Amino acid sequence: MAPYLKAALSYVRLRLHADTFIKDAVMHLALLLEQSPFEIATRLRGMSAKARAAIAFGRLRKKGVKPERLLAVHIAISTLIEEDPRPHRVKEFRLVQVAKALHRLASGHHVVNELYIRDRKHRSELHKFPRSSGQVLRIMGQRVEDICEWATAEHMAAVLALKVRRYGRHPGLPPC
Repeated sequence: MAPYLKAALSYVRLRLHADTFIKDAVMHLALLLEQSPFEIATRLRGMSAKARAAIAFGRLRKKGVKPERLLAVHIAISTLIEEDPRPHRVKEFRLVQVAKALHRLASGHHVVNELYIRDRKHRSELHKFPRSSGQVLRIMGQRVEDICEWATAEHMAAVLALKVRRYGRHPGLPPC
């Protein structure tokens, strides 16, 4: 995934202000991030999948993930699936893979407390990660897909060509 993401990110950043499809997708992704609520991972139990998906976008915003990175992830995963010799060309597979990649960017709540008891320092750590369950991932992936599908369709071939030029073909493909 790394070569695809690097190629997609450099491609998107280079055309961020010039291309209409990329500019529009990044603007809508920025709105999605801005309007999403934030809640720490320890307070998600009992919420609906739709609310948990919205909060996942809020965690991305809080972490400082830029909207062009979300677009680059969508393009990279679509390009990887396109080049894969044994692909899973089911739409749901792509949606879930995009959401998993985004979920990993800003997952978890981490707290470190230090106490002093009788002049001895004690350290307490809490690490809580939200479950990346099926329905949440499908909702996240669908929201990103709705925003990014035109930009991805328009630029996927160029990103694939850039990736092949920089990093070579997919290892599962026969050499030229």
